[in-house]
Amino acid sequence: MNPLAWIADEYPTHCLTLGRGLAGRELLSRLGASPTEMFRPHDEDEANEFVWAGMEDYWNWGAARAWEAGGWAYVLEPASMWGSLSERLKAASSGTEVICCSYADAMETIAYWRDGVLLAQFETLSPQQRSGQEPDILEGPMRRAGLEDSAPAGLGHPGLAVLHEATGVALSQEETVLAWTGKLPAMGLGPEAAAEDSSGPSPNARSADASGGPVGLFPTPRPAGCAKAAPGQGRKRPGA
Repeated sequence: MNPLAWIADEYPTHCLTLGRGLAGRELLSRLGASPTEMFRPHDEDEANEFVWAGMEDYWNWGAARAWEAGGWAYVLEPASMWGSLSERLKAASSGTEVICCSYADAMETIAYWRDGVLLAQFETLSPQQRSGQEPDILEGPMRRAGLEDSAPAGLGHPGLAVLHEATGVALSQEETVLAWTGKLPAMGLGPEAAAEDSSGPSPNARSADASGGPVGLFPTPRPAGCAKAAPGQGRKRPGA
């Protein structure tokens, strides 16, 4: 049983990034969140309202939750994929390793970085087509997850299964809701933008569509059925 499968069940668009030996707040910061804006929600209502605010302002930022589990930090985006940008994963992997699974509109991507080097990356719909310096490094976790030459029919959430098999990390929805929370800036608005030469156009620049979002990039997330709790039904933070 995959203890991360609930993420895909609950959130139609999502991104889970794991960093070995880091604190959750540090990984969140490495992915572009401002430490001064991180907070702990008081209850589930506040946590979910923050996710919805991010969905409404998607082309500026997305909500992310961070903590630690099993020797790894995690950053979970319940409705965005800004943490999966290559520039951010490269920076986040400095001195350690990170592995990321992102999903939107039936496209699920795995990326595995170590100390600024992309070791392996692939789509779970075509797992045999892998890039990176060590494209076969995840063969063991892929095999244990049931994902080898092709994704067999009926295999649910194979990318999250690969992350679990590669790291041993298991999470529950309850423990993530009241974790450290922050804003991950949208593409072009995060730390990678500061590294660009202001005298020329950003290589990430795209023409905008009618809604103001870049064409051909991440889709605007669809609301999840459980994304917002009914008033008064949220969990209270332990000890509050």
